[in-house]
Amino acid sequence: MSELFGPLRAAGPVAAETGDAAWLTALLEAEAALAGALADAGVIAPEHAEAIAAACRPELYDAAEIGAAATGVGNPAAPVVRALTARVADPAAAGGVHLGATSQDIMDTAAMVIAARSIDALLVDLAACTELLARLTEQHAATPAVGRSLLQQALPITFGLTTAGWLSALGAAADRMTQVREEQLAVQLGGAVGTLASLGADGPATSAAFARRLNLAEPELPWHTDRTRITETAGALGTLAAAVAKIGRDLTLLSQTEVGEVSEHAPGHGGSSTMPHKRNPIAAVCAVAAAAQAPGLVATLLAAAPDLQRGAGSWHAEWQPFTELLRSTGSAVSWLRTSLSRLRIHPAQMRRNLAATGGALLAERVSTALIPQLGRLTAHEVVGECVARADGRLTFADALQAHPRLVGLLDRAEIDALVEPSTYLGSTQFFLDRALAEHAGRQRPGAGNRSRLDTGLSCPGAANRAGHGRAEPVVTARGGVRAGPRTTGPVDLRSESYGDGSGEAVLLVNALGSDLSIWDDYVRPLADNGFRVIRCDTRGHGDSPVPLGPYSLADLGGDLEAVLDRHGVESAHVIGISLGAMTGLWLARHRPQRVRRLVACCTSARPGNPQLWRARAAQARAGGMAAIATASVDRWFTPEFAAAHPMFVAGKRLLTADTPAEGYAACCDALADIDLLDELPAITVPTLVLSTAQDPAFTPDDGKAIADRIPGARFRIIDNAAHLGTVEQPGSFLTAIADHLQEFS
Repeated sequence: MSELFGPLRAAGPVAAETGDAAWLTALLEAEAALAGALADAGVIAPEHAEAIAAACRPELYDAAEIGAAATGVGNPAAPVVRALTARVADPAAAGGVHLGATSQDIMDTAAMVIAARSIDALLVDLAACTELLARLTEQHAATPAVGRSLLQQALPITFGLTTAGWLSALGAAADRMTQVREEQLAVQLGGAVGTLASLGADGPATSAAFARRLNLAEPELPWHTDRTRITETAGALGTLAAAVAKIGRDLTLLSQTEVGEVSEHAPGHGGSSTMPHKRNPIAAVCAVAAAAQAPGLVATLLAAAPDLQRGAGSWHAEWQPFTELLRSTGSAVSWLRTSLSRLRIHPAQMRRNLAATGGALLAERVSTALIPQLGRLTAHEVVGECVARADGRLTFADALQAHPRLVGLLDRAEIDALVEPSTYLGSTQFFLDRALAEHAGRQRPGAGNRSRLDTGLSCPGAANRAGHGRAEPVVTARGGVRAGPRTTGPVDLRSESYGDGSGEAVLLVNALGSDLSIWDDYVRPLADNGFRVIRCDTRGHGDSPVPLGPYSLADLGGDLEAVLDRHGVESAHVIGISLGAMTGLWLARHRPQRVRRLVACCTSARPGNPQLWRARAAQARAGGMAAIATASVDRWFTPEFAAAHPMFVAGKRLLTADTPAEGYAACCDALADIDLLDELPAITVPTLVLSTAQDPAFTPDDGKAIADRIPGARFRIIDNAAHLGTVEQPGSFLTAIADHLQEFS
C-alpha cells in the first residue's frame, strides 16, 4: 500500500483488513482451520492440529520473503505451506499441514476471510452513513429546494427528498452487501480437481468442519472454476461504490460557489494551496475518487474466466483487483461518512436558488391549470411567453397577471398560489416517509434478510433467512404519513456566537415568522458588556432545517438545549420574544438548570384561540406565506413606525414571506397547544416580563398575567411599540434587559 497515496485511496477501517499483513494472517488462519477440521473429522490427531495452529502465528513469518518465494510456484500459499511445515517441530504433526488441500483452496478461502472482515468493517461505516442520512431526511423533510434535471432547474422538491434518495440507494446496497456476506462467502476445499480424493470418505466432514471453524458458509461443492462467489461480491461492491459516487458527486455540485446549498466544515481541511478563499468539499471529492476505481476492478474480475478444472492465470488475476476493490469501496464509504459528518446545509440559500427564476419554476403547474380554459397547446404557448418576459425586472407572476390572454382567468391571489413552491410537491412527503420507514425497519431486530446496520455481523451461516416485506409509513390522524418507528429529536439549528467566550452566555430566541436578524441591535451592546451572545434560527425558520410538523413547545425547547450543548454552555440568560419567550418559559420551567435569568418580551402564556392558530397553519400550508406576511407585519409595528420606515418594514415583510410555509405552520400547531398558566408558579429563575402598550397580538394584560404567576417576577410596559417591540424600540428594551441581567449577575 502506497505511503504517499494510501491515506487518500485507502481510508477507513477496510484498509487494515486488505494489506499484506491481513493476507498473510488469513492464509495462516485457513491452514490452522484446515488442521482443526481434519482433527474434527478424525483424519489427524487433535494434538497434531494444535501443534499446527500454534505455528500459524503471523509474527513468525515475513510477508516479503513469502512473496519472493511465491515467484517459484505462482502463488503465496505454497511458500506459506513450506514455511509452516518447517516450523512444526513434530514430524508427525507436520505431515498434517495442508493435508487434502491445494494452493487454490487456501488462496480462495483466505480471500473469503479477507472479504468477510472487510465487509464487516465496511458495514459499520455504511451504518453511520445511513443514520446520518436518515437524520438529514427527518430534519429537512420540508426544507424547500430546487429539483434539477440535466443540471437545470426543473421543479421544487425538498432537500429531505434528495437525502431520502441517497438513503434508499445506500440501504439497498447495504442489503445486497449483507446478503453477499451471509450467502456468498464460503470456504474452498476441493483438492487438486475438486474431488477431495486424498481425504477419501472424510472429505465432506472435513469441509463442513472447515467452514464451521472459519465462520464461513459451506458450499454445495468446490468452486475452483465457478467464480460467481467472487463476481457476486464484486458486483455488490461495485453497486455500493456507484451509490457512494452518486452522493459524493451531488455533494460536490451542491457545494459549488454558484449553488452554495451545502458545504463541508472541518478545521484544517478543504483548503487550497494557492487560493485562501476556497473551502473545497474534499471528503466528498475523495469519496468520488475512491469509488471511481471500482468499475475497472469489477470488469477485471468478471473477465477472469477459468479453464476446465483449474484456471491457468484466471484465478491468479483475481487477487489484486479483488483486494483493491474491497479497499477502494471501503475507502469510498469511509470518505462519504466523513463528508456527511462535516456537512452543513444552507436552507436560506436553497430558497434563494428556488426564487432565482422569479417563479418560472412553476410554469408546468400554471400551464396545467390553464388547460381547461385555453387547451394544452395554447396554455403552453401563453405560459412560455410569460416565462420569456420574466427577465428579472418582471417576475413570472407579474408577467402572468399582465398577459392579455389571462385577464379574467386568473386573479393575483390565484397566480400567487400557483407559483408557491411549497404547495407543488406531489407525493414528496409520502416517499421520504417511506424511505425513513424502510430504514427504521433495517434497524429492528429480526428484520429478515436485510442489512443489519446496527451491529457487526457474526454469523455468516445465518444465510437464507426469511425475506421481508416493505415497511410502510403510518397514516396519522391529520391525514399525513409518518415513519412510525422514528421520532425527530432536537434539530441542528443554525446558531451564531459573539463576544467573550468566557463571559456569561445570553441566548436570544426569535418570534414566529422571523430569524436571528431581529436581534441585530442587541448583539454588539450585550457583547460589549462582557456577555457571550448566542442567537439562533428557530426550527423551520431562517437558515435552520425544516422538519415536518406539527411541532410542540417541548420540541422547540429541546432545540435550544441542543444549541447550548453545541456551544459548550451549561446555563444562559434567555431572552425571547413572542413564541421565543414562550419557549424560554418552557425551558425555565422544565430545564431550570439551563436558565440563569429570563426575559420574556411581548408574549403570552396562553396565546389565543387554538382554532385561530390551526386555521393559520392551514392557510400557510395551502397557499404559502405571501398573504400571511402582510398581515403579520401589520401587527409587528405601529402605524407611525411603518410610515416613518417603509423600506425597513418592507424588508421584514420579505423576511416573513421567505419563511418556509411548513416551518411557520408547524410552529402555529405548537402555539395552538400552548397553555403555560398553571406551570408558571413553578418557575424559580429571576424573570422580567416586558410588554408593549400597542401590541395587538399579546396585550399588556397577557404579560402581567405571566409576571403575577411567577414568584418574584417583574413586569414593565414599554410605550410606542407594537408586537415586535424589541425591534421597534431596541433602546428601551436594551436598557430594561441590561438592568435585569446586571442586577442578578
